[in-house]
Amino acid sequence: MARRKKAKPEESGKLKGACDGSTVADAARFYRALIEKAGDVITLLDRDCKITFLSPAITDVLGYYPESYIGRKVTVGIHAEDRARVTENFAQCAQTREWVSMERFRLPHADGNWRWMETRAKNLLDDEDVRAILCITRDVTEARRLEHQLNEAERLAGFGHWRWAKGAPSPTWSEGVAKILDRPAASMPSGGDWYADLVHPDDRNELLSKFLDAFETRETLLCTSRFLAGDDSYRYIKTYAYAEPDARGEIGALVGLAEDVTQEVLAREALERSEAKYRLMAEEASDIIHHISPDARILYVSPSVEGVLGYAPESVNHFGKFLDFVHQDDVKRLHSGFEAFLREGQMLRTDYRFKHKDGHFMWLETTMRAVREANGALKEIVSMTRDMSERKKHELQLMEARERAEAANRTKSRFLANMSHELRTPLNAIIGFSDMLKLEMFGKLGNPRYVEYAQLINQSGGLLLDLISDILDMSKIEAGKYDLHRELIDVTDVVTQATKMVAGRADTTGLQLSVKIEDEAKALPVFADSRALTQILLNLLSNAVKFTPTGGKVSVNVLATESGIRFVVSDTGRGIAKEHIPRLAHAFEQVSSDAELSKQGTGLGLALVRSLAELHGGQILIESEIDKGTSVSVDIPVERGAVQAAQ
Repeated sequence: MARRKKAKPEESGKLKGACDGSTVADAARFYRALIEKAGDVITLLDRDCKITFLSPAITDVLGYYPESYIGRKVTVGIHAEDRARVTENFAQCAQTREWVSMERFRLPHADGNWRWMETRAKNLLDDEDVRAILCITRDVTEARRLEHQLNEAERLAGFGHWRWAKGAPSPTWSEGVAKILDRPAASMPSGGDWYADLVHPDDRNELLSKFLDAFETRETLLCTSRFLAGDDSYRYIKTYAYAEPDARGEIGALVGLAEDVTQEVLAREALERSEAKYRLMAEEASDIIHHISPDARILYVSPSVEGVLGYAPESVNHFGKFLDFVHQDDVKRLHSGFEAFLREGQMLRTDYRFKHKDGHFMWLETTMRAVREANGALKEIVSMTRDMSERKKHELQLMEARERAEAANRTKSRFLANMSHELRTPLNAIIGFSDMLKLEMFGKLGNPRYVEYAQLINQSGGLLLDLISDILDMSKIEAGKYDLHRELIDVTDVVTQATKMVAGRADTTGLQLSVKIEDEAKALPVFADSRALTQILLNLLSNAVKFTPTGGKVSVNVLATESGIRFVVSDTGRGIAKEHIPRLAHAFEQVSSDAELSKQGTGLGLALVRSLAELHGGQILIESEIDKGTSVSVDIPVERGAVQAAQ
């Protein structure tokens, strides 16, 4: 296409129908001047849609001279995205008499930019005075830009606009309306029954009635209705409309905005359902629910307060007034706890006595939880209060029963501890005299059976003395009367003494007894009760020998640890199931399945070991595996400061 030239070109076409006479000539000049001066571009096309005439306005609109287009197809140069549509419509226009169409398409400007053009075409090929397709074209680029900006704003903001001219069958919808409904713009209904295709059946009458009222009353329309979306779901659309007056001051159209508020409506409905559910729960709950403001005002009290305390919900509206009903012995504690909770607490749980409406006090338990802002400021408090009078009554009864049981146990322990001398004295006499009879120190007893009986009396007395000694030691420990006589001891002597006392039984049952004491352990200054430490080792060795079959092994290992000394007694005996190990450190517990072995003890051995070790500040550890043996470790701390003081 030729660009604009500096010199004014010759006329590119001639008007048909030139007439003779000055009046006709003047009229022709007048109309020619109008065409040449008009801002809109006037174009004439033949039956093949080729340009036969183009007004000079084309130069101002696109920067090209008219002769650049003469003889060319009208669709030449149209943007590729618009060309097929425009070509089809112009072809149909050329074939249809009196056809009128409105087209929008893009044409290139001389500066290289695309300009949006709007053309009104009319088929006047059969008109004797024209014999052409008449096109009136104007530049609508700016209008298109504004329309695009509006559509983009609608898309980003999630709304659309519409206009319903009075007398028109339906509103005209913007692309924004189609967008929020996920529908193609071309699918938006345009017939007189548009609302039947678009609006939910339950909302149609209301919406249509409001539209019709707005046409008559000029009142602003604001309502929310459900519109059918492209996925066959319904969207909640808020409609805001106002009347647009025409030139006569009458209502010519309704203009409005449509906004998708589906999420807002669904969220509100969910909130209302949630509020209704929780309100029902609060009103039906047996516990009392309070909603409290940061300044201690009681905003809400559930109706259960009347059933629990006898007061109407509105009778107490502030925490300060609430305290007036609290027992005077509990007021200070409750008030101080609440003040601390207001400052920085997240939860407060407390119990107190509260005066019932009929005058008696009842025990209540209240749990308060704070709702705070991001900066820690208190926003609100939610509390739950329940009647715990029965539970408190049972707690007091249990406390009294426990105190009575503990008192009885202490009495028993004191009794057994005090009976130590009275029980041991006659047993020592029995053991001593039976020993004399067994040895026939003052002559023959006569019948050999007497010697056997004396031996049985002596053995039974010894077993009974051991049993009584263990019971008395446990009783003393429980009563807090077992006094340790600490001294600096030789570990080797203690271990040797304990092993000698079980060596005979080990030899009798064919057991291998071994002892290993590390040099570092021998050098440790152990400050302990020698008799108690010996008893610990003796009890462990006795158990190991008793529960190890013939041919087995029993060993004693003494090791130095970071905090003291460790005695480890191991055997290759029957072993203990893991689930039974925790029971062994308790008094009178036995886990052996062998009835004969169970009869040989009271179950006090390991319990006494644990208690004596703990008196020294130590502890025991039991490790065992069925059919592989057991290992018991006793740790005794080395109290270096006490050793130095003793020296």
